[in-house]
Amino acid sequence: MKSVIPFFMAATLLAATDLKVGVLPFSDATATGGASLGESLGRATQAEIVHATSLEGRVIVLPAGTRSDQLDSEKILALGRDNHVDLMVCGTVLDAKVEDSNHRGSGPSILGQSIGLGLNSSTATVTLQADIYDVASGKKLGSSRLTGTQSENKVSGNVYTSLGSVDTSSQTFQKSTLGKAMQKAIADMVKQVADIARRQAK
Repeated sequence: MKSVIPFFMAATLLAATDLKVGVLPFSDATATGGASLGESLGRATQAEIVHATSLEGRVIVLPAGTRSDQLDSEKILALGRDNHVDLMVCGTVLDAKVEDSNHRGSGPSILGQSIGLGLNSSTATVTLQADIYDVASGKKLGSSRLTGTQSENKVSGNVYTSLGSVDTSSQTFQKSTLGKAMQKAIADMVKQVADIARRQAK
């Protein structure tokens, strides 16, 4: 027997799929990231929206000379209207750090000489804030704080202990402990956006 999707459910699904989500460059409340950090995280969030949801994600480019931390709700909504999107996501990096602990041990003995081995234990924590706006109504739909953590044990030290001037879109960063924690936080943020979009479509 063929399953039939009720009309109202199909209409809700279609409406949610049609929603366009604009993603602004992130603000960096840690003041440790490079100049391109905000744009890089905005692109990563847009890519996750496209990958993990049925929504249409769009990267919003700011006017020349404008920073994300200079935007108020009025300007955010105006950018949403100019870019013809339904929802606007304004992200902020609240925290991004790696805590290391080193343990040295004795390795195998070669020609009577013991080799010292260093074990590096790293725990990365990234906290993001997502403010979500409905462009049509002008209302702020929600503000969420999402934390991603990642712990790893490695023989060598962790490459990244803070955001610094690193390229967060690089494979090297994404494979690092801090990069993995960042990806988890972004994934949780996108889930929040998708949940709000579904509620808006009802």
